[in-house]
Amino acid sequence: MKEDPTENEHEEQVLTVADVEEADELKALFVSTVFKSGTKLLELLLQEITGLSARQIGMDIGNDYERVDPITIENKEIFIWHSMPTEQTRKRLVENNANAIFLVRNIYDLAVSQYFHFALDVDAEIGHATETREYFDAMTQNEGISLLLCGAQSNRFTWPGFGSQLYQIQEMLKFKLLYPSVPTLVVNYDRLVQDKENEIGRLGSFVGNAIEPEMMASLLEDSSLEAMREARKRAAGTGLHFRKGTVGGHVDVLLPQHYDMINHLIAIHAPALPRLCEETDFTDIFKRA
Repeated sequence: MKEDPTENEHEEQVLTVADVEEADELKALFVSTVFKSGTKLLELLLQEITGLSARQIGMDIGNDYERVDPITIENKEIFIWHSMPTEQTRKRLVENNANAIFLVRNIYDLAVSQYFHFALDVDAEIGHATETREYFDAMTQNEGISLLLCGAQSNRFTWPGFGSQLYQIQEMLKFKLLYPSVPTLVVNYDRLVQDKENEIGRLGSFVGNAIEPEMMASLLEDSSLEAMREARKRAAGTGLHFRKGTVGGHVDVLLPQHYDMINHLIAIHAPALPRLCEETDFTDIFKRA
C-alpha cells in the first residue's frame, strides 16, 4: 500500500527573489489534465480567455506521465498534457514563472469515459487509433470495465489500470497544498459542465482576465457540446471524440462490483485522496448519485 503522501512531508523550499519576481504577471500556463477529464474543453476556454496558443504533445510520446522532459514551457504559451505533478514539476514551473491548472473529474464518470475511449476507439477516424475496438468487442461491457480498472498487459492492450489515474488526482491535490508559492487552480470537469459560467469566471480571475458579458456569451457558445462537435468535424471529419458531455452517467453503466473495485484501488493506490478532497473542497469527485 502506498503511504499517505502528505505524512511527514518536509516544508516547501524557500524561494529566492528571482524565483518569484513578476509573479503577478501571467507568463505561461502549465495545464495537467487526467486522461478523459475534459482536456479539449479546458484547452478551448483557456485559449480564448488568455489569447495564448496551446503546445500540442504528440500521442507518439507515450503515456509515461511522470516524465518531466516533455514539459516545455515557453513564454506566452499554454503547455497542456496529462503530466503527473511532482517536485521536479514544481522546479520546472518556478524556473519558467508558470502558473498551474489541474483538471480532475468525478472518478466514476472518468472510469466510464476511459472505457468507452478504448472500447469504441473514438479517435480512429482522426488518425490516432488505439486499435482496441475488436479486443473489447470480444468481451462483455462488464468484463471490459473490470479489465480497464484492473489493468492489462498484452500485445493487444496494455494499460496500467485505474489506480494510476486515482493516484494522479491525489498528487494534483497534494501539489496544490504543498506548494503554495506556485499559483495553482484545480478545476473539476463536473462543475465546468454544470456551472460553466461560474467556472469560466474562476479561470478568468486566475489568469488575470476579467470576463466581460460579451466574452462570456462567446465562451459559452463556443464551448457547447454541439459547437465543439461541429468544430471537430470540420477539422478532423468526425466528432466522435466528444461522446456525451454530461455528468453522472456512470449510474447507468457501472455495476455494484465496479464501485467496490474502485474503492479497493483507492485504498491501494491513493489512500490520501478522500482526505485531500475534503481539505480542498473537491468531495464531489466521489459523488455517486
